Amino acid sequence: MALTDSPHPGSWSESPSQIAFPVEHIDIWKVCLDQPEPHGSPTCILSPDESSRASRFHFEKDRVHFVRCRSALRNLLARCLGIPAAEIHFEYGSRGKPQLIADQNPRGLQFNVSHSGTTALIAIGSKSQLGVDIEKIRDDIDHAALAERFFSKRERATLEALPKSLHLSGFFACWTRKESFLKARGDGLSFALTDFSVTTHPALDPSIEEISGNTEVGRQWFLADLRVADGYRASLCADVPLSDLRTHVYS
Repeated sequence: MALTDSPHPGSWSESPSQIAFPVEHIDIWKVCLDQPEPHGSPTCILSPDESSRASRFHFEKDRVHFVRCRSALRNLLARCLGIPAAEIHFEYGSRGKPQLIADQNPRGLQFNVSHSGTTALIAIGSKSQLGVDIEKIRDDIDHAALAERFFSKRERATLEALPKSLHLSGFFACWTRKESFLKARGDGLSFALTDFSVTTHPALDPSIEEISGNTEVGRQWFLADLRVADGYRASLCADVPLSDLRTHVYS
């Protein structure tokens, strides 16, 4: 399904030769997981626990995608921070969200990663909470049943009110917007998907309509839809205005 009606921040530019530390803007990198790593052997920069995790994938395709995504993240962070990719160290919040260790991150660099199908997105900013989500659109799922289980009553009503031709893209628009918000907050599964509502129309600017019935608190969060490729939906969420998004193809 082509997402020609999906809002987006701009075209995807080629990877710049130099990457500046993201001050007052957010960089979003699109990574093709089927392409080889351009900066040499990817496995040599992974940590032992990352290499161990890669080895546990049952399918080779999934192992390759994981290694490609993790090495791309390491290389991007290294270029922002000016340190070798292999020396990047991560720690994890109480709910599992990864972040750079404090000693390597005095300027508050933030990142978030999502992948689906053969595409990954890596969002990098500074001193802001970030969440990004990408989903490959599938028409072989019972999206009405999933909406009934995971969406709020408000979202289900607005989704049902859409023309039938927009139900599938509306479902995935809603899903990626919700997931990006949860990832920005770092709540994971501790915050129920039914406890907040986002807009569902796939062609209109996204927003958070209410959180636990409060229609004001969602205004401190900002959502943007990203046009990635035909057959995908993607969204970004942050606790700062998304007035300067810069989108790049990782290479």
